[in-house]
Amino acid sequence: MSPETTHGPGRDPGRANGTVSEPPAPGARRPRVGMALYGDLTYDSRVRREARSLAEAGYDVTIVCLTARAGASDLPESVKVRVQRSRGPAVIPGSSNPFFVARRGRVVAIRGRVAWLVAYARGLRAWGRLAVAIAGPVDVWHAHDLTGLAAVVPHLRRHVPVVYDSHELFLETGTALRLPLPARLMLRAYERWLVSRASAVITVNEALASVLERRYRRHGVLAVHNCPDRWVPPVERPTVLREAAGVLGNAPVILYHGALSANRGVEQLMQVLLEPGLQDAHLVLMGFGEMQDEYTRASGEPQWGNRVHVLEPVRPTELLLWVASADIGAMPIQSATLNLRLSTPNKLFECLAAGTPVVASDFPAIRRIVMGDPNGVLGAVCDPADVRAIAEAIGSILRLAPSELTELRRRCRSAADERWNWELEARTLLAVYEEVLSRRR
Repeated sequence: MSPETTHGPGRDPGRANGTVSEPPAPGARRPRVGMALYGDLTYDSRVRREARSLAEAGYDVTIVCLTARAGASDLPESVKVRVQRSRGPAVIPGSSNPFFVARRGRVVAIRGRVAWLVAYARGLRAWGRLAVAIAGPVDVWHAHDLTGLAAVVPHLRRHVPVVYDSHELFLETGTALRLPLPARLMLRAYERWLVSRASAVITVNEALASVLERRYRRHGVLAVHNCPDRWVPPVERPTVLREAAGVLGNAPVILYHGALSANRGVEQLMQVLLEPGLQDAHLVLMGFGEMQDEYTRASGEPQWGNRVHVLEPVRPTELLLWVASADIGAMPIQSATLNLRLSTPNKLFECLAAGTPVVASDFPAIRRIVMGDPNGVLGAVCDPADVRAIAEAIGSILRLAPSELTELRRRCRSAADERWNWELEARTLLAVYEEVLSRRR
């Protein structure tokens, strides 16, 4: 075990992102929250925002995670970060996974996958036991994703309430999606049991909330969108992204930021650069993931003419300055899974906050935000599998007159300020906690 503690400067505990919350009475004990994150806290903006809002509302928060490579200067003093690395074989998120590697021989492949699953489950359970011990007595556990829920619930007494924070449809992603049907059904049943143990369930948008309610016969699943804080841009439009990528002059910059993984539309965005009218545009990929090395290698191919740039991710506290440097934020997520089709990616809200017009997949949840804003469209949507449709959507924005483009950027920022910001979303989170604790009392 190698715990670490990091914290940032203290803040007024009576306020949580614009939401007034009664501070504890003098001498009263602050409610304690344990957060379980079976992953890396470094770039997880949702976990950081929720922890900060709870701390500012008068809670003491302990985050137990696998990794936290960056500092936590954005967190108040009452948020403690404990890094607990998994013991035994390193079968953790990011490890070599036989479900994504082709092997010779069916029997060998099956044995390897079964062994991997058993080791993963044992490691997760052991990590959860240590996480509960490290956090100590808490009033509420906040479990991030199914891995966090499965890690801590078996080690909790029945009277300890749990808030389940489903960042996505877990069974529609990653390894779970590749399991044989019987194994998926067993995992679905186990998830249903775990969800029944939760005192409250939240997720990232209304579409996923509806699925979780139907799937687990659970009423009252609430959406807490993962929006950034309201942000005031600098007077002069930033150029940090252009400088880092080495883009000269006024060449258009198309930004994709986030997970560099399959089905995110990166391959289609590369092909867009070859379409008529976009011969001067540059594509910047900023993030990390299993496809990062492949995209870095591909960026050097002569057909792109040095117009594809792969950059490392930046810290959440710096991100909006980089996003505001782009001309367009592109997110042509592919329709590969139900989870992707129902998604409202973080990058969508980050682009709005930065005043960067978006080009996104024409999926219902995304269309409602981009095309259904009461003040007008905030970009364009398109068929994410059609390169020409993506190119036309991008071109429709780049061809706008300067005054029209300025107005579009203003609408994006206005939508973020009025509707899509963490100050508003935090109110739902705090209301959930007030209800959970009132029921316990």
